Amino acid sequence: MTLEPSLKIISGTFVDGVASDIPSNNWTAEDWAAEFDNFKAIGIDTVIIIRVAFKDSAMYKSEVMKTSLYEDPDLIEIMLREAERTGIALYIGMFDTMKYWPLNDWQNEVAINRDLIFELNQRYGKFPAFKGWYMSHEGSLHTHPNQIWKPLCQTIRSFDEERPIIVSPRYHGRKCDPSWAVPPDVHARHFDYLLNEMEGLISAFAFMDGHVDFRELESYVKATHEVFQKHGVAYWSNLETFDRDMPWKFPPIEWSKLRFKLETVQPYVEKIITFEAPHFLSPNSLFPSARKLHERYRRYIAEQPATSVR
Repeated sequence: MTLEPSLKIISGTFVDGVASDIPSNNWTAEDWAAEFDNFKAIGIDTVIIIRVAFKDSAMYKSEVMKTSLYEDPDLIEIMLREAERTGIALYIGMFDTMKYWPLNDWQNEVAINRDLIFELNQRYGKFPAFKGWYMSHEGSLHTHPNQIWKPLCQTIRSFDEERPIIVSPRYHGRKCDPSWAVPPDVHARHFDYLLNEMEGLISAFAFMDGHVDFRELESYVKATHEVFQKHGVAYWSNLETFDRDMPWKFPPIEWSKLRFKLETVQPYVEKIITFEAPHFLSPNSLFPSARKLHERYRRYIAEQPATSVR
């Protein structure tokens, strides 16, 4: 008989390797080593590179993406080596051009990412810690993501049938678009369609929780859970540890909000991940309040009762 925590903790995190809408921590390889140690200490077993490039900036010098700005040395390789050292599974994301898909030019977005997939596999396929793929283009009823997801997932499956593929769509609630909030039942019908469309291609969907009011979160989570139970696909929560309610983007979230979201999803999801620990839930963050959030979170999970498991 063993004792396990009764609470599902945050066991995965995205990492932002290039600055997009949050500032860079400007970490060295030594800083990333310390952060992977922190991941291990708080129970994180899965790290997901949310995108390998954004606009004109990339995590390495790529012959496919040809960005003007890139990390040197190769930041993906640094993370893969730290993941192997700490026993963490690393998932690798795609290239968000912010050039093609906002214009509904799905074809060019898919074309460059298809070439990228082969480049990523050639560069990193032999690293033991490379455990999965991430579809970086986020989706909701507002943006039909299957136009990008499906051909890219099919490309991956043409040579890699083992590594799981995950995505992180959103609930299209009031905080996503106040003029057009999609109610839980319509949201559920949309993903019922998407799960049929993507059958067999995506292993887990980790829904962002920050686009709905707190009092409405459980209704969205419950409706989504029912659809995913029907299809037998893994349903995760992407518990955002940044605060969408502030007048600027984005500070670490208030502790009571984190706790509320963590507790709300407990009966419904299989795994909880976050965007993202290095900036918002780390003692190493550039934000001083992230260090206090980390402290309060660790104290909270240490106080949870354990459950006997045979």
